[in-house]
Amino acid sequence: MLSALTLLGLRELEARYASYEDLAHRVRRDFSDPRQTLEELYGRMVFNVLCGNTDDHARNHAAFWDGQTYRLTPAYDLCPQLRTGGEASQAMLLTGQRRDSRLVTCLAAAPAFGLTHGQARGLIDHQRATLDNAWDEVCDEAGLSRAERDTLWQRSFLNPYCLEGYPAG
Repeated sequence: MLSALTLLGLRELEARYASYEDLAHRVRRDFSDPRQTLEELYGRMVFNVLCGNTDDHARNHAAFWDGQTYRLTPAYDLCPQLRTGGEASQAMLLTGQRRDSRLVTCLAAAPAFGLTHGQARGLIDHQRATLDNAWDEVCDEAGLSRAERDTLWQRSFLNPYCLEGYPAG
């Protein structure tokens, strides 16, 4: 197993330069089933923004190596951050030098993952709808109190900042 930091050839002190775009280029070049893997990686980036996981640094992404190709490990170390204010930044760059935790930034990154604007919107809208529709059920399953749910909803999950500038359906 290798971290994205290692896959990108970065040292620990260079971690702030890690980007989803660069990881997408590596996926295209060296991963098995790159098209599906790129869609999965894009979905993870979007989910990190939607759930307020700003701790998505390059040590929190990894791949298995089978001697010939890589494949993404299951997602891990997802840690939604509570916020009282608006603005937030992802640990990894989303596109270019932008790391602002907003869906419009994810949309701007879509071409690096081989996704059209419409495909990216479809993925984003599906994740948003899933969060909206499954929120109570998942919270029930986790045994969260009303106060805990209210603390997470729109402070971590679907924080209004992540939706700023995102075009309505």
